[in-house]
Amino acid sequence: MCGRGGGYGVRMFGRIVRIGRLGMILQNTNIRPIKYKQTKAFCEKWHYSGSCPGCKLYYGMFDNDAIIGVIAYGEPAMRFQRQCYNVDIELRRLCLIDETPKNAESYFIGKTLRIVGALGYQCVLSLADPNFGHEGIIYKASNFDYMGRERGGGSRDIFIDGVHYHSRTAFAKFGASGYKKLQALFPDKKVEVKNKERKHVFIYPTNRKKRFVSEVDDE
Repeated sequence: MCGRGGGYGVRMFGRIVRIGRLGMILQNTNIRPIKYKQTKAFCEKWHYSGSCPGCKLYYGMFDNDAIIGVIAYGEPAMRFQRQCYNVDIELRRLCLIDETPKNAESYFIGKTLRIVGALGYQCVLSLADPNFGHEGIIYKASNFDYMGRERGGGSRDIFIDGVHYHSRTAFAKFGASGYKKLQALFPDKKVEVKNKERKHVFIYPTNRKKRFVSEVDDE
């Protein structure tokens, strides 16, 4: 899931150059592994959710030594997704500062997809949440395959005596996320379950590009 603000702003990083079909990118950018702590701090400032889940792989996009974007890959968030879509890793967070060219997200995704594939992962999952106005345009631009809306029960907002839980959180905490089971668990409390619009599902088979890359950006 990606997050960023408006277009290219007044504060500029590096010198802008044109490179083939990629259009305008930052000349001095480089991509390298980073730690969860740095990824989390960046997402808290720049991602619309203000959060970052624990993942397996974290990469930063830097302009010289200034971090301008982060991306995180980890286990699929929902327990059924691995088998349902035949994927082995999910793009969980993508976030850049506002002052980057419009193609920066697809450039960043493309570079890290090559790394993920070189590490042995076969198929990458990513979701776009229409509840936040996201349709997955960036994934289409990055040559992901669109699989339609997510299958299964989808996500729900759950309220137990006014306390809000995401359906995934409720299942982990109570072992249930449906209305009947939750009401049985809490007969003396007010339980509300509101279905959310199902997310758009995209997958990317990494074997599309069979070429060696190092674990860090070498260009």
